[in-house]
Amino acid sequence: MPRLLVVGHVTWDKRDGCDVLGGSASYASLAAVRLGWAAGALTAAGADFEPARDLPGVSVFRTPSGATTRFENLYEEDGRRSQTLVARADDVDLTVLPDDWREPDALLLGPIAGEVPPSAATSFRAGLVGAIGQGWLRAVDPSGQISAREWPSPAQDLMGVHVLFLSEQDLPRTGLRPADFLTFVPLVAYTRGWEGLTLFTRSGAHDVPSLPRQEVDPTGAGDVFAAAFLVRYNETDDPLEAAAFGACAASCAVEGVSVSALGDRAEVVRRLALRERLIEEGEWDE
Repeated sequence: MPRLLVVGHVTWDKRDGCDVLGGSASYASLAAVRLGWAAGALTAAGADFEPARDLPGVSVFRTPSGATTRFENLYEEDGRRSQTLVARADDVDLTVLPDDWREPDALLLGPIAGEVPPSAATSFRAGLVGAIGQGWLRAVDPSGQISAREWPSPAQDLMGVHVLFLSEQDLPRTGLRPADFLTFVPLVAYTRGWEGLTLFTRSGAHDVPSLPRQEVDPTGAGDVFAAAFLVRYNETDDPLEAAAFGACAASCAVEGVSVSALGDRAEVVRRLALRERLIEEGEWDE
């Protein structure tokens, strides 16, 4: 049984003319493995996804599908991402998971295209549950172009969730703001890339500096942050320490394409020490 179980689609993403592995399930589960945790993924994908090849070290339960979810990602100079959904796998089937896999230390719901069923967390007995909001906040037009939308049913989708992960690119300009989601969950982590993040709790908001790095590919950084946050929060019960740990794990991920630059625990700890020194000195250049 994995310590971290991630639920959501794996994807193939078009990047500079090549297909690279993507999806919250891929980034988060592999990040957890690099941090020393046993990880599993519950997903749906086509025959072009091979678990042993594409998610080495991760226990994968896959529902066969006629296609694997595919995106085309384009990034502007300011970091804004334009996405097109090219193909979509079937919804994730929660019933294929054995009963003894339903009690992980941490569960992460990571939908990217509305593939996770409502109230999914209630199908598990996880000690800690996180949810990545992007998959519920996406509208797809007939051409596959993705835009932000208001969350249709947050109360239902977030039932049983302890930590919600949002990025500044997820939310539409109108509607609920990050702190508003505290109605549904006790913690909200709102990330802003290299500018850091704000951790919202029911007792206040806390700004957490990141560790800015030279970005090669920012895709998946939020997924890595979420996985690392849950790992460290489970270990320490300290959300601010977990947020700093997650930020340093994400700083590794952006330095390579796809999952090629995920950091191990020793590297994340090294970056935590560097981050603390830079904060103390007020200097961000290594």
